[in-house]
This record gives sequence, structure tokens and C-alpha cells, in this order.
Amino acid sequence: MRWSIISVLLTAMLTVAGWVVQARLNHSDNTGGGPSPGGSPTSHAPRPSGTTPPTVGLTAAERKLRDSLNSDQWQRESCEHDKAPGATAALLCSVTSGGATTKADIVMYASKSKLQDVYRTYASKYPTLGNCDESQNVHGSWHEKGSTLPTGDMVCFTHTDGQYVITCTYYDRPALFQVRGTDPLAITNWWKTLDPVFTSTS
Repeated sequence: MRWSIISVLLTAMLTVAGWVVQARLNHSDNTGGGPSPGGSPTSHAPRPSGTTPPTVGLTAAERKLRDSLNSDQWQRESCEHDKAPGATAALLCSVTSGGATTKADIVMYASKSKLQDVYRTYASKYPTLGNCDESQNVHGSWHEKGSTLPTGDMVCFTHTDGQYVITCTYYDRPALFQVRGTDPLAITNWWKTLDPVFTSTS
């Protein structure tokens, strides 16, 4: 009888101990440092000092846009997420043209009609038809280097913040390119020496 009682007590103690261990394990799984619900564990692999993967902070659409840029002038590793209402992808990148490097925006929209809606918000303020090679605060068309046909629409103007802005669209894709600077002549000369922005037609 005594051995039966001891056996029952031991069984009960082991059961309680098992509950305590399980509770501690469950608590550890839900504290910081572990994977979040639906997520994946954080990687702690070492990374060379001062380097950042070019894909950090970019969406899949932005990575696709970045990889389509002409790397002869566009510094793809510099591209970062940019804000552009209604866009499917928007990047701000460093671009070297004519020996000078500046930041430029490249933006993709869901359709050419959406692109035109955005472009008209710029061009409608500058109704004068003209050539941005020769005039300011005008709109017209533009030719990419090496092209005999117009590449898209274009408007050039002085923004209220004092910066001079060149905005170009494409006829063959729903893309918009924009560059700005404090010196209208310098930014126009920079733009004139720009190579084709994309590596291929869409």
C-alpha cells in the first residue's frame, strides 16, 4: 500500500514538473529575439562594415525598375525608395552625366493614362509650347540621345522653391523622369548629355 502511494505521488510530481518546463518553453518562444508571427528568424550573419544591400527598403517593383536602368550613368546601388503618389514604383538615384553627378527621380505608373494625368498637373501650369533646350517654363516633346523620333513629353520650369525642374515622360512605357537643380543652365546641360535611361524598350 505504501509503495502504491509513493508511486502515485511521484507520478503527480513528474506531471507538474513537465507542465512547468513546457510553460517556460512557451514563454521563451513568445519573447523578443525570436521570429515574429508569420515571419522568419532574424539573420545575424556578419556584413562588411559600411555596406548596405541595395535591395534593403525597396519593393519588388522598385527592384525591377532599378535593374532596368542604364548602369553606364545610373548608379543602381544608390537608388532609394522615393515618394510619388499613385506610382507603382518610385526611385531617387545618383546619375552621372556630362561629368557631373546629381540625384534624379524615375517613377513608374500602372498605365500610360495615369502617367498622362500626372504629367498634366505639371504641364497645365506652363501652357506655352516650346523647346526646353532654348527656353524655360515651357512644355513640348523630347528626344533621347540617339533617337530620331520623340521619346515622350517634357516640361521645364522654375519651382516655387527656386529649383529648376525638368520632367520627361515616355511614349513606350508609363515612366516619368525628373531632375532638378539650382542652376537652370547647368541642369539643362546635364540633361542634354544623358544617355538612354533604360537598358531596353518595354
